[in-house]
This record gives sequence, structure tokens and C-alpha cells, in this order.
Amino acid sequence: MAEFLWTFAVQEVLKKTVKRAGEQVGMAWGFKDELSKMKDSLVMAQAIVRDVEKMKVDLDSLKLWVKKLQDIVFKADILLDELAYEDVRRKVEIGKDRMVRNFFSFSKNFFAFRLKMVNEITTVTKKLDELVSTKCPLACVATTFNETETDLNQVRETDSFPDEIGAIGREIEVSNIVDKLLALKNQESLVVLSIVGTGGLGKTTLVKEVFHHDMIRKNFDTTIWVCVSDHFKINKILRAIVGFLNPTFGGSDERELILRELKSLLRVKKYFLVLDDVWNEEPVLWNELRACLLKISQNVGNAIVVTTRSDKVVEIMKTNYRHRLRQLSDDHCWSLFQKCAFGSDLSIIPDVIRERLVKKFGGIPLVVKVLGGMVKSCKNDDELQSTLENLVRIELRKEDLILSTIKLSVDRLPSSSLKQCYAYCSNFPPDFCFYKEALVQMWIAQGFIQLPDGSNVTMEDIGVMYFDILLSRSLFQDVFKDNRGKIIYCKMHDHIHEVACSISNNQNLRRHLVTNGKSEGDEVLSIRQRRRIVYCCENVHFDNRDMIINFIYLRVLIIDYGFITELSDTIGKLKHLRYLDISKSRITTLPKSIVLLYNLQTLKLGCDVKLPVKLRKLVNLRHLEFDFVGQLTAVGQLKEMPKHLSRLTQLQTLSIFVVGFDEGRKIEELGPLKDLKGKLSLLNLEQVKSKKEAKAANLVRKENISDLLFEWSVEREDYGDNDLNVLKGLQPHENLRALRIHNFAGELLPNCIFVENLVELNLDGCKKCETLPTLGQLSKLEVLKINELSALKSIGSQFYGNYYDSRTLFPRLKRLDILQMDSLEQWEEVAALTNSTAFPHLESLTICSCLKLTNIPNIFTTHGQRLEADTVNARLFSSFQSPPKLKSLCIYNCTSLIKLPNWLEFCSSLVDLCIGDFHNDISPSNLRPPNLQNMPNLSLLRLENFHNLPEGLGGIHNLKTLIIEGPMQDYDWSGFIPFNSLEVLELHEIRTVNLTHLPRQLMFLTNLRSLYINNFNGLESLPEWLGNVTSLETLELCLCKNLKNLSSNKAMSNLTKLNHLRVLGCSRLEVGEGGVEREKVSHVPNIFVL
Repeated sequence: MAEFLWTFAVQEVLKKTVKRAGEQVGMAWGFKDELSKMKDSLVMAQAIVRDVEKMKVDLDSLKLWVKKLQDIVFKADILLDELAYEDVRRKVEIGKDRMVRNFFSFSKNFFAFRLKMVNEITTVTKKLDELVSTKCPLACVATTFNETETDLNQVRETDSFPDEIGAIGREIEVSNIVDKLLALKNQESLVVLSIVGTGGLGKTTLVKEVFHHDMIRKNFDTTIWVCVSDHFKINKILRAIVGFLNPTFGGSDERELILRELKSLLRVKKYFLVLDDVWNEEPVLWNELRACLLKISQNVGNAIVVTTRSDKVVEIMKTNYRHRLRQLSDDHCWSLFQKCAFGSDLSIIPDVIRERLVKKFGGIPLVVKVLGGMVKSCKNDDELQSTLENLVRIELRKEDLILSTIKLSVDRLPSSSLKQCYAYCSNFPPDFCFYKEALVQMWIAQGFIQLPDGSNVTMEDIGVMYFDILLSRSLFQDVFKDNRGKIIYCKMHDHIHEVACSISNNQNLRRHLVTNGKSEGDEVLSIRQRRRIVYCCENVHFDNRDMIINFIYLRVLIIDYGFITELSDTIGKLKHLRYLDISKSRITTLPKSIVLLYNLQTLKLGCDVKLPVKLRKLVNLRHLEFDFVGQLTAVGQLKEMPKHLSRLTQLQTLSIFVVGFDEGRKIEELGPLKDLKGKLSLLNLEQVKSKKEAKAANLVRKENISDLLFEWSVEREDYGDNDLNVLKGLQPHENLRALRIHNFAGELLPNCIFVENLVELNLDGCKKCETLPTLGQLSKLEVLKINELSALKSIGSQFYGNYYDSRTLFPRLKRLDILQMDSLEQWEEVAALTNSTAFPHLESLTICSCLKLTNIPNIFTTHGQRLEADTVNARLFSSFQSPPKLKSLCIYNCTSLIKLPNWLEFCSSLVDLCIGDFHNDISPSNLRPPNLQNMPNLSLLRLENFHNLPEGLGGIHNLKTLIIEGPMQDYDWSGFIPFNSLEVLELHEIRTVNLTHLPRQLMFLTNLRSLYINNFNGLESLPEWLGNVTSLETLELCLCKNLKNLSSNKAMSNLTKLNHLRVLGCSRLEVGEGGVEREKVSHVPNIFVL
């Protein structure tokens, strides 16, 4: 791919400076004419740059001209930023009571500032005019070029012929896609399936395998291949289909004639069409093509497979199935490399070189093929060895195919601002976690995002849209989401990061961060001064605290280094700074000068930072965030908020507000902050004295707040009746998604605050609450956690709500936790349900430490059939709906429980089961363990304090982890014989002192990887048969007081995979350094003895 000039950065700065110059012209600065002239010159330069971008040429003269322009525009941007700063400073300072002499001093300073600005603006305008009028390269004089076709050298064209090597490592994916196509094809007249992935992953190779698959050929009458590539032109695509079916067709480009020909060719046939390399994101064009295809044939069974890099393409095409292509595994990459490099004549490659090469592949087949091709040309072993050694050292340059492929993807981003946002990621190290919200805030701080005139969205909204576009183009990967599906962070592949570095204007600046400016001269100092971001981490940090002032135009400063404890007072001179993150440092005190950062938009702090008294002066602040690790009650120095935060009217994020009693610190300060969104934690709510005062926070109108925490202090002395009124006054907006209430001291929780859109609810430490609120009809509630409601004695009908009018109770609840309910005795069933279902989607149920609870009801009863806990038999129960989706169940430390719930033995969907500790201090429980015969999907099972093992244990063929604690003297271990699936086993013996051996059946656990033996005090030697468990990797022996001997030398030597041996509290087992048993485990690399 030919290199071309990347002009997006200067385009974006020009666009921003033109807009800001126009805004400043309208202000009474006293140099309106000078600003107008500079704006006109900027507009002319902007027009020329647009022409340069359209030409797509790589002339040295153009590069030099754009570089000079960029330097001038950078200065113009700085001047306009200083004007904006001065405007804000004057407004903030005018709000103070000043002495008359200060006023005259201020006026004198402003006169000097005005004179300085006039001179600098005039100088910039002169340089712009000179560059535009006398030094502009030929054919770039703000003329308008017609839109030209993309250079054919930049377009990748594909064909349908199978690759010689094939799709190594994709065999299962090919089979899955074929199966999906055959399953869908008879459902509609036109089925669309997409294959999505970043460039170089092998989408085309994969679809070729599908295209030539025997089952595709058998089930479709004809197969068609069209490489769409760049422009999505309907007639061109239709004609390509005709050409594939009838190469001799010589008709015109008129759509009517093309459609007639296609109809004659496909009228009675089922076709399979591949549209390879699609970029179109315009729904109108796809709908138009789809309409044409339906005109050709409306037979049921036609199918289209689309390959693309963009999720947006998939969305507008409304595909029936999306297959996301992932990186190849290391083993498959190596197999592909061997085939590319050596064909069938495989060579022996040293493991060290293999490991380094595989790491360089990055799971991308295109990289593997390129590097394999370099090896293929070697003529002898010496040349091969030399080439391999060079490969592991080589840095992939921009002319490599994979990087060219990625560059093409970047060049086709729909706007220069998007390209700038992508290139900005080069400022961070490879494998960096890009937190979505933080990255958007940094883009805004750099000025990459500008609001269109008359827009009713925020810059953050546009930034989120930009992030989603880059993600949909596969320029981000490894996405991590929270439990609600919200994207938290992602990463960037090394090769994609490398391209970002290669096109970024800042690609060579990182090395100048920690060098001494005096020793390297003025050039380094100049580079520092131009730098807009500093990411200070463990490997890159400042050697002295005043060095920061060298970066005078800094907009983003991140101190992600725990050993930095102080922030220099000189930071107040960084008037362009907009984003400051010190949350991962040990800085506990902010300098007073920080309130002079009038442009600051984002401030991120740790839990021990004391906020400046005059924080209200930061009038442009949009995000004030605190990084708290652990419980919010440990808030470090954040005992109170600075006064008058209500003046920060642009605030969108305020993660914590500590309510105070003084004027300026009351909860009413939240009232004017109408744009608050995301998470908000309100602490020390005992300081709110009335419902009226609580209502002044105006939470009910803050529609963008998604998560709320209401917390009263645990240590407070006054436990009056005020909490209920305060809670009512804190009525949230109906859009609220998550609510946590901690340490509420009222006896009743008001139903009104539990709004319809709640997804998560946590009630914690509400120790005087005697009844639960009505929650059963919250249609979107998915997570409910109830902890330490110490006064609650019964869960009754009020909890479910008016079930006579509702067909489903808790219709979407997935997780229910009931924990540490000291007084809870009864959990009532839903009485006389009529055509109602309860908990139909519950996946996880945890009931722990409810010491007085005697029963667990049949909460899954459905369709009017009521299950009587004491009389039901298995046949009757089987006619009821057992918990349809319950995957995890934990019933633990409920010592008064009379019996386990009947429905437990019919939970066929269970994957994790923890049952036990139903005992007092005197004896184990008399409860029988559940019968497991109807639980074939169990993967984890924990049983505690039962007198015997459960029935049906031997029939679980998917069990991976088994933890047993109890008196094992009379256990029947015969069911262990068929346990080929078990990988982790823990045995905790209690109250039995004469158990002298381990169960012999354990020797048949052929896949066991980890064995934990605890409290077997009668055991003196490990059994000889332990040597048969050759899969064992970890062995832990704990508190076996009489254990003296390991198995024999021969048996222990058979455990060749044993990597970890841990011995704790086995005083008679001498396995430490120099111990008599040490020789038996000399082959084990990791031994820990305590």
C-alpha cells in the first residue's frame, strides 16, 4: 500500500481553532480586528488542507508544508486557549471582594496582557498568510477537487479460490458456520450471516473454506463470490454476480437489464452468495441491494455470508447470525507458520526461538504468513538459523502487510477527529487498559471532540459514540464488561498500537520525558513544551518535582505511580491542564495553587486526598472522582466536602458527597448540579435533619444518575426516627438502575424509592427494619442482596407484593442473597397463587448465617399448583416446574433448619452447590444430604457436616471440584470409581481421631490435578497407591498431626507432574530442607513447609 500524508491532526486543530477564534471575536477583548484577520487566515489554511487530504499524494514538499502549518496552528491554538483561560480567570476573580488597589493592579495587568496578545496574534496571522500565499505547493491553493476513486493500490481484492494452505485452526469454526447456515436457510427467503474481525485475522480464508464445503455445495444450487471492498455500489455488485454466473454476459450497466439477466439465471435456484470485505455503513444502500436480491428470487433457502471489520455493517444488515473471528491459538499459529515456511518438510526449531516467534505472531494469521514467507526462501540450514534469529529481533515496520492492512482500516474511519482519537492511544504503552470513560474524558481534554452548533448532546455522548465506532472496527479488543453489560475497559492489539504510533505526531516523544533538558539542549525542552500529555508510571516518572513546569502546554497529566507522594505547587502554572489523575499515587495533599487550573475538566483522586478549600473556583470541572478501595466507610481524609460545590454547575461526575452540617456543605449543594450522572454515593446522611432538606438535593430530577448509595454512619449516637423521612426526601429518578442502602435505622423502608427500572438492590445493615419492602413486582430487578437486617423475623407476602394482579413475581431476578439475618425465623410461601410464577429466571440463590431460620419455602411454584413442603412426594413434585435456570445454590450455616427444601433434589440445571454447616457446637446435623441423581450438570460440590455422602454422587459425570468436610469414618466411597472428570478434591476431616487411611477409591481419579488433605490426625503415612494418580499437580497436607511419611520413593517419583507441595501444621513430617522425607520430592520445583 502506498504511503500517504496523514493530515487529520492538523485538520482537527484547524477546525477547532477556527471555531474558537469565531467565539473570541465576539468578546470585548479590544483586539477584535486582529482576531478576525487570524480567523480568516485559518479558514484559508483549512481549505488548502482539505485539498491536500483529497489528493492522497506523498510529496516531500507537501509534508514540509503541512509540518510548518502545524507549527503555526499549534501556536494559534495556544493563544486562543490563553484567551479562554483569561476570560474564566477574570469571571472567577470578579466574584471576590477586592480592595481598590487590587482593582487598579488587575486593570494594569490586563492592559499588559492585551498588548501581548495583540502582538502574538498579529505574528501568527502574518506567518499564516506568508505560508498560504507564498509557500503553498503547486495545485494546493484552496481549489476544490472532485471526489476521486480510492487509489487501486490501496484496495485489496479477493477471489473465491481456496487457499493452498487452508484455514489451519479454524476447522471447528467452519463446521459451526456451515451448521448454522443449514439450520437457518429454510426459515427465510434470504438468510444473512456475518463474519467479523480485524484485518489480518483470516476472514476471507475462513469464508473460502465455507464456500467450498461439501455440505454447502450439496444444499445450494449455485455459489457466488463477490469482493465488495471499497465503494458499495449496487449496480457494480449486481453486475459482479452476473459475471460470476455468466462470464460472457455483455449487457449494459442499466440495473433493469442486470436484474432481468439475474432473474433468468437464479429464478428456480437456491444460491449461496459471499460478499467479501464489506465496508458500507449506510442502511439505505444495503436495503436497496437486499430489495434487488429479493426481486431476483423469493425462494426460501437463499443465503448470504458477509465478511467485514465493522460491527456497524453487521447491525445495518440485520444479520441472522454473527460470527466473531478471534486470534488463532499459539499452537495453531505455529502449525500455520511451519506450513508457510517449510511446507511438508518440517524443520526442528529450538524452543526458545519458537516461543519468541509465537509471541510475535499475536494470533494473527496474516502476520504468520508474512513471517513464514521470509523463512521459506532460505537455501540452507545456516541461512535458516540466521533468518530465524533475525525474525525474533525484528521490529515490524510500516511497510509490512499487516500494518498496511490496519492503516487502510484507519484511513477509512469516517472523520479526521476519529482518526485523531485513535492515534491518541499511541501515548500509552502496549497492552494498556483503556478505561472507556477515562479515554473519552482525555479526548475531550485534548479538544478532539467539538459540539456541533445547536447540539443537544454532550461532548461525552459524542466521545462514547467515537469509542463504539473504533471498537466496531476491531481497533480495540479484549473488552471487559460489568454485570450489566456496560463496557468498562478494553485493550489494543500490539500491531494496531504500532500503527497508532507510526501515524501519531507524538511517536518519538516518550523518550524525552525523563531526560535532563539542560544536557540535551533546547530541542528537547521545546519538545517537552509542546507535549500535551504526560503518563507518569513506574517506568516513566519525574526525577524532580519541578520538572513538570517544563510541560507548559500540558492538557493531560496522569500520575500512576505509588511512590510519588507530593504534587509541586508549580502545577498551578499549567493553565492549559484539563485532565489530572493522581488516584494511583500516594499524594495526600493538593497544593493551594491547584484552584488556579480554571480549565480543569477532570480531577481523579485517591481516598486519602484532602480537597482544597476553594475547589469551587474550578468552574469548568466536569468530573470529580475518588478511587476508593474497599468499603466506603473507610474514607481516609475525606471527612467533609469543600464549601459551595453547587457553583460547579458543569459537574457530571461526583462519585462521593460527604454530607455536612455547615452552610455550604449541606446536601442542598447537590440541587443545582442538574447534569450529574453515573454513580453517586451520599455519606453521613445522619447530618440531614428533615425530608425538606433531603428534597433540596433534587435527586428526583437527576435522570442520568444510574447508581446511588445512601449511607448513614455506623458510629452515630442518634438513632432517631428521622431516617425514614430523609429517605423519602431522597426519592430518586425513575431511571435509577442500582440502589444501595446502608445502616438505615428506620423500622420501615418506603416502597416509593424502589423505582421501576431498578436492576440491582442492596439492603445492608438496616438493623431496625422489621419488614421487607414490596419488591416482587419490580419488572427489571436482576440482583437482590439483603444483609444484616437484624430485626427482621419473617419474610412474608408483603415482600412479594400484590400477586393477585401479577402473573409473574420477581420476573427477571437472577441473583438473590439473604445473609446474616440474626432474627429471621420464617420464610413464608406465596399463598394461593393463581396463574402466577415466582422467580422464573433465578440463577443464583445464597442463604447464609440465618441462625434461626427453620424453613426454605417452595418459591418456584408455578401455574396455581401449590407445593406442600411436608406432604409432597417425588412423582407429584415432578409435575411442578422445578427451578428452571438455577445454576448456583448455597445454603450454609443455618443451624435451625429442619429440612432441606424439597425442590432441591430436582434442580437439574445446578452447576454449583454448597450445602452444609447445619450444626451447633455439640454435634453435626441430622439432616440428610440431598440426592444428586437429578443434577447431571454439577461442576462444583461442597458438602459440610453430613454423616454420609449423598446418593447419586457417582452419576455426576461433569464434576470438576469436590469439597467435603465432615466425620468421614462411615462414608461409603464406592461412588468415586467412575469419577473421571474430577480435577480438584478437598477432604476436611472433623471429630474423627481414629481414621487412619485415605479412601482407596481416590486412586481411580485419573484426572485429579489438586488434592487437599486436612485434619486427618490418625493418618501416619500417605498410601502407596497415591503414585497411581499421575495427573496430580498440587498436593496440600494440613494439620495432619501424626503424619510422618510420604508414599515410597517409587510412588512419589511417579508423580512427574507434581509442581506444588504445601505442608502446613504437620510437625512430624520432615519434608523441609534436610528432612528425612525431602529426597522423595526432590523433583518437585515448589515446596512450602510451615
